[in-house]
Amino acid sequence: MLKLVAFATLSLIMLGGVASAGFISSEIDLSIEQPSPVPVNEAVVVHGKVNFSWGFGAIIPMPLVIYLEAENVPDWLSVSIQPTSFTITPVGWRGGSIEKDISITLRAKNEAPAFVTYNAAIHAFTNGSLLVNGAEDREALNVMQDFHDAGLFIGHESAKLGIDESKEIKLNITNNCNSPVYVVVQLANESKFFDFSFPSMQLIQSHATSSVKISVTAKKIGKEEVPLKIEYYPAGHEEKKNYAYTNITLESYGKEGSMAAISIGIIIVIVASIIIVIWKRRR
Repeated sequence: MLKLVAFATLSLIMLGGVASAGFISSEIDLSIEQPSPVPVNEAVVVHGKVNFSWGFGAIIPMPLVIYLEAENVPDWLSVSIQPTSFTITPVGWRGGSIEKDISITLRAKNEAPAFVTYNAAIHAFTNGSLLVNGAEDREALNVMQDFHDAGLFIGHESAKLGIDESKEIKLNITNNCNSPVYVVVQLANESKFFDFSFPSMQLIQSHATSSVKISVTAKKIGKEEVPLKIEYYPAGHEEKKNYAYTNITLESYGKEGSMAAISIGIIIVIVASIIIVIWKRRR
């Protein structure tokens, strides 16, 4: 019986059009893990499986090649698939299946906006063989770049103010990161000479500069390097919080100093006058 089937199969192969298209049904099922956000200059590896199945009638071993390729890859990303192709030999009168493990390496070549989803895909396909039909499958690969913390640049100005005077100090904060960040400015240590009022949380766009205004009131006369702590994190991802630090130079002046000098001068004059009077009387 098997000899008759083999003869019939060989007869079909010799019939050009039918043989080239194949007459045994086949299917590719591709499954891939979804990747985590890809850091700049680092790699993320995900794993997947290619399952190839075929139908009734494959009694003659005849190899075929399955190919894998990446599609719709954004410019900032490189995708490396291992392997890019492999050969299998479907055989079995009643059909069967073969499964192959694959790995996909994602690497961010340059900076892109963080947490923006790009819809890439992995395409698995085969042209089949003289016996087995070709087949293909695509699996979506949703990729995004991770937050790249390139820090903040903080420009500020020094200030002088009189005792009990209030003044606004401007911090020019540049966000060097690839995502908008929320910033909160606060004192790193208590100030001896000044009181502060800080604004609420402020959003600064990626690679943009924004001014944060701080209200300062002089409570004592003195000069101080006041340390500030700037908390920042990408919008929606507080777990990636970080801190930047800077110092601002403040100096306060006022009537207290001049009044003290005047008072000392008056006391000196009074004392000197008393001494002169006493000295004259003794003469």
